[in-house]
Amino acid sequence: MSRRTTARLGRYLLTFALVVVAVAAIYPLLFTVISSLKTQYGFAEDPLGLPTAGVTLENYVEAFRRMDMPRLLLNSLITTAGGLVLSVLAALLVAYAVTKLRFRGGKAVFLLIIITLTIPSQAIIYPLYQTVLDLGMSGEYQGLILAYAAFGLPLGTYQLAGYFQQVPDELIEAARMDGAGHFTILFRLLVPIATPALAALAIFNFVWMWNDLLLPLVIMGGSDSKTLMVGVSLLSGQYDVSVPLVSAGLIVALLPVLIVYLVFQRQLVSGALAGSGK
Repeated sequence: MSRRTTARLGRYLLTFALVVVAVAAIYPLLFTVISSLKTQYGFAEDPLGLPTAGVTLENYVEAFRRMDMPRLLLNSLITTAGGLVLSVLAALLVAYAVTKLRFRGGKAVFLLIIITLTIPSQAIIYPLYQTVLDLGMSGEYQGLILAYAAFGLPLGTYQLAGYFQQVPDELIEAARMDGAGHFTILFRLLVPIATPALAALAIFNFVWMWNDLLLPLVIMGGSDSKTLMVGVSLLSGQYDVSVPLVSAGLIVALLPVLIVYLVFQRQLVSGALAGSGK
């Protein structure tokens, strides 16, 4: 077999593998969309097929009626926006401190923060809930916002620290010689340079916080401040589950995430690769 034939066969195999991965990634979303357009009888008759009995939007109407959609959307917006801003701001401050400030134990602090990435959230969910309960924040916006910020800090610190380390120390020293303080250096010098990385971090955190179910379910429970994803999970009955109804609720909940991704996908890619060529 010639080298050209081997290379062509390799490209075909790679293309086939990528197509399989793409189908596997897209199919769950496609299944959810199709299921949301079926009646309960149509889904039971053919769960994997197209809605042969006709397309219906009744599931979306019922989902809006059951979930009090405007209220849940507002709750998700408040908690996601608050957690996003607080987690990114905290990550900025910590990343700057461990990379550009010379203090004893800085590397140990950074290592301790990174180690927390290996701890699954399920392992600390009870002490987290007890802490929120002791602070009187159970069922409150601020309790979930602080939890989001705490869980988002390690990854944000790791991503921004890796970017800040590639900024020459001479640039920082020159700014200090001109009389710039720490906040001036961080927000007027480093933040503009790290804009792609910050954009990627913000998008990642938004998608995670908006779609998260565990923390809102534990901290907010069934209170009036519960998020949209918790509302979708409550569409499942105790003894029966209407897949078309739950699918309609999921599609509505995923729309903001899809819009954000489609609008900011260029920033997401450039931010993920930020600093790789420096």
